[in-house]
Amino acid sequence: MYDFLQPHNVRDWLQNSKNKGMSLGLDNTRKALDLLGRPDREMKCLHVAGSNGKGSTCAQIAAALLVNGYAVGLFTSPHIARVEERIRINGKPISPNCFDQALRKIHDLELDLTFFEITFLASLVACKEEKMDFMILETGLGGRLDATRAAEVIGCLITSISLEHSDILGDTIEKVASEKAAIARIGIPILIKDPGQESIRNAMLREAPHAQFVEIHGTIRNQAKSLAKEFLELLGLQYTPTDVRWPARMQQLDMEPNILLDAAHNPSGMRQAVGEIIPRLPEKWCLLFGSSPQTNMEEFLHPIRQMITQKPPQKILLTKPQHGRYPGVENLPLEGTWFPTPEKAIEFAQKMDVDLILVTSSLYLCGNVLQILGFDSDDDLSLLAQPS
Repeated sequence: MYDFLQPHNVRDWLQNSKNKGMSLGLDNTRKALDLLGRPDREMKCLHVAGSNGKGSTCAQIAAALLVNGYAVGLFTSPHIARVEERIRINGKPISPNCFDQALRKIHDLELDLTFFEITFLASLVACKEEKMDFMILETGLGGRLDATRAAEVIGCLITSISLEHSDILGDTIEKVASEKAAIARIGIPILIKDPGQESIRNAMLREAPHAQFVEIHGTIRNQAKSLAKEFLELLGLQYTPTDVRWPARMQQLDMEPNILLDAAHNPSGMRQAVGEIIPRLPEKWCLLFGSSPQTNMEEFLHPIRQMITQKPPQKILLTKPQHGRYPGVENLPLEGTWFPTPEKAIEFAQKMDVDLILVTSSLYLCGNVLQILGFDSDDDLSLLAQPS
């Protein structure tokens, strides 16, 4: 047993749980929830799945509820800069002490749990302790067998669908859509961003015959706002638009030179992000690129190559994202100058005569840069700007 007078021990246990890898299935999570006294039932839980935009939409939902006076918990993954930001309490990352307390309760269950399951359960324990009115839950992967599916919820939302994690979710977009639509519960409202294709819609309706579809267009941020509004109004809740800060999603750091971070990490997300990035590129800019493994790296790189052709950068810097779920890719099929670490790459970029440094293609790379530059405080990672 761990000596819980030593806080680092419970963190060691959490870190070691990463060695278990991924475990799709709900049995362990349901058992844990029962042993914990079903903390999910003490809050109104909302469940969000999707291929792209689900984190941004969760942030918009949480912020809208916050400004209307509710106490709001938020569970998202992965974290950008530090693990505590997976759990936000009223918009801010949970304190290390509260996180450790929640981890101890999960550890004491003596169940064989994965890193994702532990952090998800810790979010419910901590947010129940803090007496949250609402709890926003973002799925980790898929939907049907994701640990978050074990929670009791009052509403479900599905954002965009694209072909991803084919080895786990299925080799067609219809199979992927079906897995995500399986977050549906009988009698619980579910809203789905219309995929615009009948075969995909039908696959989702087989899992969620009572689903309502909504057409959403615009930028990534505007789509997240629109989905949050439609979803909350479907549940009879008020939506109040507010400025939301969601790290590494079209995030600009006002420095010399300015830095634009976007964590698009799959082909469909990259296509949309590049369409929004190109108009923002000045004459003099450089690209800092690093990627986790991709099912189809060439498809992922295609929008990047188009951007480079359309608005050539002064220089392309390549590096390997650190501390991700998977090791960063070292031999990238993109011409550029290689740096062994993001720290060395950003240090070089900041000395260049450019007006903008674009950091993209990996959530983990964006997180590395935010940490290196010191933009990882509670205020930096808060959903709402803090009064100065």
